[in-house]
Amino acid sequence: MSNPPKSKRMKYSQIQQANRNSLAVIVLDVSPLAWGEHDVKRKALDRARQAAGKSSMGPAILEEVLQSVVALCNCVVSLERSSALIILAVANNECATVFPRKDQLAHWMVGSYTPNTQQISELLITGVAELLTRVVTNDKPQDPDFRQAAMAAAFSSALCLLNRMMVVARAGGVSALQQPHYLERAEDEGVVAMMETSGNSNNNSNLNANSKSAWSPRILLIQASEDRARDYNAFMNCAFAAKKENITVDGCFLTASTNPKDATSSSSSRFLEQVCDLTGGVYSAPSGMAQVGGALTQVLLSVFLAPVPCRTVLNLPALNKVDFRARCFETGATVDQAYVCNLCLSIFRNRPNGSYCPTCQAKIVADPMRRKSI
Repeated sequence: MSNPPKSKRMKYSQIQQANRNSLAVIVLDVSPLAWGEHDVKRKALDRARQAAGKSSMGPAILEEVLQSVVALCNCVVSLERSSALIILAVANNECATVFPRKDQLAHWMVGSYTPNTQQISELLITGVAELLTRVVTNDKPQDPDFRQAAMAAAFSSALCLLNRMMVVARAGGVSALQQPHYLERAEDEGVVAMMETSGNSNNNSNLNANSKSAWSPRILLIQASEDRARDYNAFMNCAFAAKKENITVDGCFLTASTNPKDATSSSSSRFLEQVCDLTGGVYSAPSGMAQVGGALTQVLLSVFLAPVPCRTVLNLPALNKVDFRARCFETGATVDQAYVCNLCLSIFRNRPNGSYCPTCQAKIVADPMRRKSI
């Protein structure tokens, strides 16, 4: 058997990195408006294709996406026995942790515990159903942005979860993650006390360095809603925080469009593209038949399953061109030059009417906001 090309061989340092335990957080967009659009387009296209004796050409519906996500989760926990997996679901303005459940946390934190396929599937479906029930109950039609997923809030929640786990790991080593109460919000004092009593300063610094290097955190954002222009600052702040903590962020945008020329649906997410490019993650936007017939499962497994250190030897999708232009917070239009609020840094294509910033309500002083190149 011939040896692999030298450019594809893993160095010893890469092998050491590949042995790190994975801290993976999957954020799934389940907004009713976005998936309702998927369902309507799917039924309309399938009706015409079935009459012609042809198979479905997408887009995927929520049930199919949940099945693909379950398959990805099962492969993640099977590939890395010591990995930690968390699933967040976001719908409209609400975000919830659907796996693990609170009553399962004690079992989830045990190092030898590996959830089975049925358990992940049941908990994911139950959590998504409960979230959608709350969203429908608290629906506010008067707010147009309310119906789009708050991906920035979910992104921030994922970073907070990873940060808390990393703090625990640095304080007490990998074994500390087996104690469920260390991750509860009311137990922060216990983490601080453990850091103070874990030995002398030299041992502490070595332990913190070893614990930090023993984990490979990453986030996968699966988005179906269009970008919310007013969330741009929050989204990019999360991206910079992830970059600082060496957290790799991957992005998967599931468009409802099956035709690249369809102007009614976005074919990509500029926010996800920028975040993936900044953090060194992988971005993919499967459309049409790449979302149905098991194809979406293949995309998730082939693109997002591999641990971050192993990706250097794989041929993964590359972002050849990223649009770094910002968007107007009012209209959502892409802008090259805009007015920027000097307090909250909100971006507006035209100068806001009135004396106050629409975002932060800060008073616009006599010296107006200057139009700047973005």
